Amino acid sequence: MPEESPKKKRGPRGGIKHKPGRDHDRKSAASKKKRFARRTARKRREAEDDARKAWSEWDALSPEVKRLLGPLAQPKMPRPAETENASDREDEIEGSA
Repeated sequence: MPEESPKKKRGPRGGIKHKPGRDHDRKSAASKKKRFARRTARKRREAEDDARKAWSEWDALSPEVKRLLGPLAQPKMPRPAETENASDREDEIEGSA
């Protein structure tokens, strides 16, 4: 015998239970986009800070220590750009919220 699929829940008078949010979004798309933009900007900023810190630690090592550690000890993330324009763009995104 094939297994029966679960039946829809019914209320006390026999009607099918209401599932809210079927025909509309309960949140504004514009505010959601801004929230996600702020979140990605924060993650990007944290990743750049981590990369900047790792590369500064690597640059502080002497050439002999770098040679002994080899390329496996070198930071895996790309070296971040030294321009400050990237943080200005993130401030604009946060300021428009």
